[in-house]
Amino acid sequence: MFKHNVLVKNTESFFLVLVILLQLFSCNANAHEMWIEPVKYQIEKDAMIFAHEKVGQNFKGNEYSYLDSSYEKIDITVNNETHPIKSRIGDIPAIHVQAKKEGLTILSAVTTVSDISYETWAKFESFIKSKELDWVLIKHKKRGLPDKGFTEAYQRFPKALVKVGAGAGKDKILGMRLEWLIETNPYTTPYKKDGVIKARLLWEGKPLKFTHVGVFNKLDNQLIKTSLSTDENGVVNIPQANGGEFLINAVQMVEPSGKVRKETGAVWESLWASVTYKLNP
Repeated sequence: MFKHNVLVKNTESFFLVLVILLQLFSCNANAHEMWIEPVKYQIEKDAMIFAHEKVGQNFKGNEYSYLDSSYEKIDITVNNETHPIKSRIGDIPAIHVQAKKEGLTILSAVTTVSDISYETWAKFESFIKSKELDWVLIKHKKRGLPDKGFTEAYQRFPKALVKVGAGAGKDKILGMRLEWLIETNPYTTPYKKDGVIKARLLWEGKPLKFTHVGVFNKLDNQLIKTSLSTDENGVVNIPQANGGEFLINAVQMVEPSGKVRKETGAVWESLWASVTYKLNP
């Protein structure tokens, strides 16, 4: 799935190749969850935005360097204008781009399709139940699929919201297959401890109803984890709580298309959407 042609000319290049190889292995071996984590969520116009690609669990993850073959695209969107972000192989943070315009700024990415193999049923069952997708286990049996030695393809669709200047504006639908749309601007909405941030989950452009949502809130080195669900309109209200950094994610499982099945041998395909932002009361 990943292809790299790197010519080792010196010691620096050798270590870059080593990092890439280790990274490729860990991407396939570790947890699925991925998000974009800006170094600073609030900056001034013309400053640089730096953001990490992170993979892990419970809002804790490893920082990965940029690999062009890991992404279909990485974009920056502000004031309804979207432009590609151009990083170099090996860049850490993986995203760095100048904030040339003021407003609510969206960092977004679409990864390439990757895959993971399950050697035990218990591992697959644990993942499925953690995302409250129990219907997949029933469907798996009905399809006559094996209990082990099968493959799942997966693709990720992370977004991050950054406040540039006053941060005015709205989140925008970017056409990703599974996508979060944050309908309440977290940077211009007056903070209330009992207030909420309204988010809508979209599957192929339409609201995805009654879907499990994981909410992770980091504040003062503490993590608060909450499980919610979208309503019949694909909407979920995220408590503002005491503020801090937020990661919202959701997973959709489908039977893979013919192309994905041919390329990976997968019997299932998971699509992962995440969004991050930060509230400063």
